[in-house]
Amino acid sequence: MANKRTGVYGTYYGSYYTESEALTTAEMKVNAEYIYKSLTAQGWNIKGISALLGNMQAESTINPGRWQSDNVNNTSGGYGLVQWTPATNYTVWVTQCGYTDPSEMDTNISRISYELENGEQWIATNSYDYSFKTFATSTDKSVSELAKAFLLNYERPADQSVSVQNYRSELANTWYNYLMGEDIGSSEGGSGSGITKKRKGFNFILFNRRRKQQWINKSI
Repeated sequence: MANKRTGVYGTYYGSYYTESEALTTAEMKVNAEYIYKSLTAQGWNIKGISALLGNMQAESTINPGRWQSDNVNNTSGGYGLVQWTPATNYTVWVTQCGYTDPSEMDTNISRISYELENGEQWIATNSYDYSFKTFATSTDKSVSELAKAFLLNYERPADQSVSVQNYRSELANTWYNYLMGEDIGSSEGGSGSGITKKRKGFNFILFNRRRKQQWINKSI
């Protein structure tokens, strides 16, 4: 089991910077709810969040501290929730911004928010010719379309085949159903979170809190 950690929006699971592993379904559920709380506080719509989660599951099992292929310290490979590649595209930014730990969930989310606000990483394609902000706040587009848009406009992996697009679309719809209160079929059993029905009265706190835990990255 991965480390249980604490962030701005409660607890989540993730590897520390010198570790890497896949998360279980139960752990991913916890992280999905954490990300949902954080991003809805920033104005994201549940459809965009679900599309993001589907891609994150395919990239990192929603583990903010995961290294590509679990090859720790391989900074030429991917790292984090969305597998920034090379990892230094993310870790150097972390240092420049004064954050202390790139494996933290809040730091990962801060980078995504920075990209959205500054027009970085997202490159609109002919198939999905709209901005990152439109993706994040869309109410009229389907979860399937948004998942494919994130794959092609943001992730841009080597394999962009229809099967890959459909797979991430399926994952995204599964997360949408879970957040809306339907079971996603984990081995642990239980129903979906229904987090959208429980949000009223949640006291959000400041997002960009800097953490004090030290980390080591010899490449920086």
